[in-house]
Amino acid sequence: MKTNLKNRVIKQFSSKGAQSKYTKEAKNGFWLSEEHFINKYFIKKGKVLDIGCGTGRATIPFSKLNYDIIGIDLVPVMIKIAKEITKGIDYRIGDVTKLDFPNNTFDYALFSNVGWTSIPGGKERQKALQEIYTVLKNGGIFIFNIFPRKYFGELMVFWAKKWIKFFILKPLGFTIFEEDFGDIFFRRKTGKNQYETNLYLHVPSIRGVKKDISKAGFKILEINGKMQKSDKIKKHLPVFFICKKSI
Repeated sequence: MKTNLKNRVIKQFSSKGAQSKYTKEAKNGFWLSEEHFINKYFIKKGKVLDIGCGTGRATIPFSKLNYDIIGIDLVPVMIKIAKEITKGIDYRIGDVTKLDFPNNTFDYALFSNVGWTSIPGGKERQKALQEIYTVLKNGGIFIFNIFPRKYFGELMVFWAKKWIKFFILKPLGFTIFEEDFGDIFFRRKTGKNQYETNLYLHVPSIRGVKKDISKAGFKILEINGKMQKSDKIKKHLPVFFICKKSI
């Protein structure tokens, strides 16, 4: 199932709609929230790993700020587009669960666009955190974000149905595609011609993410869900986790 979901993630970000959307977004630069945390925690210039870099939305401004930047993405077409948009940046096809870098290589790492939660399977997400920890230098900073699971308000019924589906129907033998509780599948129209894309995302609890981070060995410096993405987008705010490798 993990392999099927992983292939599905690659396919969803290889679609024409995704290519159109992320080609346009490459020029947007850092989110307001990302810029805030980068200015606060990436105190001096150093070597940065931009994980899930896509077409280079965050990689490009890192390069302009004279960071030693490498961008990796699991989706080959995203790296192809990134290289076409900006020459001279080190873009590579790469899997964050199997990083091909020596230990203690990077001063900083960023996993933006809630990309960590696009990794199917709890064990694989944990493996990603462990890999990032390994390639960071001692004292290195890792920033990533999620959309947290909320059980109250308008989503109460949604998650109640998910709970019944996963914890009651699945053990009874019903075909359930969700691998972990919190996995969701949804459709989104993207691009100028409104291509419809099938999307996978894991929506974790904040408590669960904190446990995963600690298990990987990181110290949590800050958890913040109050920073907006841009002046235009002020709702559905992601929660940022700022982590430090400390031996």
